[in-house]
Amino acid sequence: MSNIDKRWEGLTIDGELAVGVYYAGSRHKTFSMRIPLAGDLIDVQSEHPEASLHVATMAIYHRQLLSLGDIPAEALTFDLLRAELAETDLALLGAADEALEKKLAPPSAASTVGEKSNTPLSDSAIDSTK
Repeated sequence: MSNIDKRWEGLTIDGELAVGVYYAGSRHKTFSMRIPLAGDLIDVQSEHPEASLHVATMAIYHRQLLSLGDIPAEALTFDLLRAELAETDLALLGAADEALEKKLAPPSAASTVGEKSNTPLSDSAIDSTK
């Protein structure tokens, strides 16, 4: 996983699959996933125009995977995932995708710290300082 492209710095999440993908005699579980790009959805819709939501979702996760264990990038194909990825692990990739979105979401306006209060001090609070 050390050969990750520098353009994805800060835009990835790492995780571990429960079952893993069987490839070349062993199960590969550790993964690194990048943020989804608009082009991912466009390309998946072009490649799988009649696909179900599940197929399209897995195809997008496939595009987001930067690494999966020691599987070479050229061998980490949609067909390999389709044949070897457990449903449980598909859900884990979905959870990782959601966690990545939350990680990159801007802080909400409601959670700002240190802003001046609009509530005036009560008389008792003012009197206690005398």
